[in-house]
This record gives sequence, structure tokens and C-alpha cells, in this order.
Amino acid sequence: MAIQKRNLLCLINKENLELGQKLLYDPYKGILVNFVELATDKDKIDFDPVSKAFNGLLSISQELRHYYESLLGVTSYFQASKGGRGRYIEKKFSSAIETCSLDIKLSNFPTWLTNPVLYRKRGIFTIQGLTRTEKAQLRTTEWDWIGADDQTTDLGNYLANDNTIVLVELKNRTDSGGTSARREIWTNKFGALLDLIFDTVNKLYRRGNNQFSLLELLNYFEIRNIEIYLAILFNVDGSPASVEGDRSKGFYSSSVEGYRELRGRLQELEESNTIEVIREDSNCFTVTFEILQTNNISVTFGSLYGDQVSAKLFRDGDSITDLLLLRYDDIWLSLLTVIFERTLLLKHNQNCMTKLRYIMSRDHSARILYENTITSEGTEASISSFVNYLIRDYASHFPNTLVPSGREKDEYIGDVVQVLAASES
Repeated sequence: MAIQKRNLLCLINKENLELGQKLLYDPYKGILVNFVELATDKDKIDFDPVSKAFNGLLSISQELRHYYESLLGVTSYFQASKGGRGRYIEKKFSSAIETCSLDIKLSNFPTWLTNPVLYRKRGIFTIQGLTRTEKAQLRTTEWDWIGADDQTTDLGNYLANDNTIVLVELKNRTDSGGTSARREIWTNKFGALLDLIFDTVNKLYRRGNNQFSLLELLNYFEIRNIEIYLAILFNVDGSPASVEGDRSKGFYSSSVEGYRELRGRLQELEESNTIEVIREDSNCFTVTFEILQTNNISVTFGSLYGDQVSAKLFRDGDSITDLLLLRYDDIWLSLLTVIFERTLLLKHNQNCMTKLRYIMSRDHSARILYENTITSEGTEASISSFVNYLIRDYASHFPNTLVPSGREKDEYIGDVVQVLAASES
């Protein structure tokens, strides 16, 4: 028996999923549903004459035409499907711990520090994912924003027990955004935050009759440490980001320039006895200083690479790869399966998936076995029982021409069953 049980997220009961898995469930489900339509409806994708000419559909050999048209149509749909991909990294980080939120706006600092769990929920699920009571809590906050220029960082964690907040600006790879984006974070974003920390004249917040600068707000919430980082997750080759990987691609110099500029401004504050630098690592562009005469609040500006990101953000040693690595087969399995299934549909007007639906429309026993596959969340036993039944009782419906070359028939039908079940569960 060659049947393989695949690890399909969309075959799992959504109610049993953890938050990090739920972030993927709906986007994956939407893709699978559309893939199945591509595999069963010839008219789902129609190339106009200009597209056919431009893409070479009119000149390719008859032997390859159906496969090429299927490959082009299915992959074009997939590349155009952006649902769920945006902000996934930030949401995955935020889902790891209840006090970690995305989109930390300076104007929303009081809301975040007062109710970090609610702020996190809004960030992950948007305002539409909140209850009426939760929406009312946000709308009726007693804090007013009276500042001018707002600032937003990608992620923040409020470590109340340590009187610490950690703010992180994320870059997925060492080359993300190029040199200009890297330099902009140091000079504009970090520079602006530095200005606001030391600006006690222009108030940013109001609560009742009291007004607060950023530093006064931090004191109000008894924050003693604020850490602000540029976090780079991966090297270009996909390994956890490192200083060496950053240097090899030529973007390290932008951080050097940005850090030197920031450090020069701190030097002026040192000379005026406003701050005292207590730690520095110029190789990793990290400096920590205490603001004197303000209950010794400490501030850190720095860069994080790879596994350092989770270590600083969550105060643990989880690998960045373990945190973000996806081990689900939904996308690759359905994509490869549907390319072949649509090829057959275009060429023969039928395939294993259309045969499967035809059989289930006429056979109650087949429907029961299919339902067992879904309710059991795709156990190997349930898949095997269904596939064996199909091959035994409906052998003529699944000739070798409907199976890819080099694949065992039961294995391939098992994959088709799992893709269909994952889309309909």
C-alpha cells in the first residue's frame, strides 16, 4: 500500500487549532476551495486571444498544450492570491504570547499598556474580530492623543513583571527593502523616537486635566526599560540572519552609517550629563543608556539577528526557524495535484476528482467513507478504507491514464481524496 497520510491543516477541526494555526487556516482553505474549482471546472480560467498569443498557447505543441495551459492558469491564480499572506510574520510572532502585539502606535501607548491582551487581539483579528464590549472599551479610552507626528513599530511586547517594553521593527531578510529602507529605520524612525524621549516640552497625551510627554507617560506606567530594535529574521539563503550574512550581501554598511549617526547624537547627550551609556556592542549596533534624573529609566537601541529576535522579544531561546517554520502540506500538495488534474480536465474532460464526485453522488457507501475521512481528520486508516473501496468497486473509473507517470494509483487517488476533503471539511 503506497497511500501516504499528508499533514493537512485544513483537515483539522478549526475549533481545535491554536491561534497560530488559525492564522493560516482561512487563507489555506480559500486557496484549496479555489484549487478544487480549477480542477473540476474547465471554464474557471479562460485566456483571451491576446493572452493566448502572448503566453505562447497558440504555438506550443499539441502534446504539451494542455499541461502548459493548466500550469499557467493554476500558478497564475496562486500568485495572484494574496489573502492571508500580508502581516503573517507579525501575527505569528504576536500569537506566541498574550502580551505581544503588532502595530504598536505611539498614539496608542496608553491603550496598549492599560490592556495589552485586548490590543493584541485587535492587531491579530482587526477591529471586526472584537466583541461589541471590546470595541466599546477601545472607543471610550480616557486617554487623548494630542501629539503631532505619530510613529508605528511592527511589534511590541509589554513585560509588566520586568517593567519593560520591547519594540521591534522587522525585516524578513538581510536584503529586505535595500540600503535605503535600512538607513531610514536608523535615521528617521529611531531618530524620531530618540527626539520624543527627550522632548518634555511638547506633550503627547492627555488624561483629564493632566498632560504627558512620552517620558512622563513611561513614568506614569512605571516603565523602567524601553528596548527598541531593528530585527532581521533570515539571511538570503533562508538560514537565521547573522552579522556575517548581512555583511556578505552589502547591507551591513547601511546599519553602520545609521548607528554612527545615532551614536553621535547620544554622545552629545552624554557630554551634557543627560544620559549615561552603560552597555554598548558596536558590532551588533546596540547601545543601552540610562536617562539621568528620571528614576534612571534605561533605553536600548540596537539590531537583532535571527534567533536573537525571539530571545529579546520573548525572553526565551526559541529558534526563529522553529517559531516560523510551517510543516503543512496543504499548499504544495494541492498545487501539484490540481495542475495535473486540470491538465486531464482540459485534455479528456475528466480526471480523478470529477470521477470521485460522480461516484459519491451515486453511492451512499462512498459518501460515508468520505465523511469518515473528514470527521477523523484524515487518519491513515480512513483514507486507506476509502481508496481501497474505490479501487476495488470502481476500478474501471480510474484507468492508468488518469494517474501521473511514476505514481502508484492508490497513492495518487489518496492525495486527490485528501485535497478534496481538506477543501470541503
